[in-house]
Amino acid sequence: MAPVAAIFDMDGTLVSFKFDVQGTRVAIIEELAKRGFDTAGLGMTTPIQAMIDSAKVQVESGKVRAKFDEVRARLYSILDASEMESSLLTNVFPDTRETLDYLKSRSVRLGVLTNSGRRAASEILRSAGLLDCFEFVLCREDVAMMKPRPDGLVRVISMLGMPKDRIFYVGDSRYDIIAAKQAGLRVVAVPTGNSDEARLREEGADYVISSISELPGLLGV
Repeated sequence: MAPVAAIFDMDGTLVSFKFDVQGTRVAIIEELAKRGFDTAGLGMTTPIQAMIDSAKVQVESGKVRAKFDEVRARLYSILDASEMESSLLTNVFPDTRETLDYLKSRSVRLGVLTNSGRRAASEILRSAGLLDCFEFVLCREDVAMMKPRPDGLVRVISMLGMPKDRIFYVGDSRYDIIAAKQAGLRVVAVPTGNSDEARLREEGADYVISSISELPGLLGV
């Protein structure tokens, strides 16, 4: 059988989702406003990447006099602080380690693509006893744009050197589904984050499973 790869989101997929999304969005909007950015179009449903994109457009158009790299670094530091706080409350989902070990034993290539920063991702995966399961862990520092943009998964495809139809992205959110679809990958969704099975199907997931323990059967291994 041709090789198969399973690439995982982290929060809400491998470990419980405790990140304060709303509080972090408020902090980022406040930081941008303090620096003179127009935040009128930003709100509690705006993806954080879209907030960063808005800042970049305003800098490049000359509307705000600032160095975009410095602004982005400051926003990333806000994300880092929130993620490190949430990492203390994160727990691994049942059967996760056993499933990953089984997939590895069947020569399935495993990786992680997360919007989290490297500091938090490394701490969370290490504490959960999962860090050694993966061939690679890509974080927001490793990609030009975070999910729902497909940049990270496009890089994954290049790194693996495998046909797209042999790569599956496993996630729990609308952003995971959008990113995978834009990258041309099939997405397996689990209702262990903030979306139930019906919502994940509505969002366009190719497969919906109750937990990743069902993944070996889905992949045919």
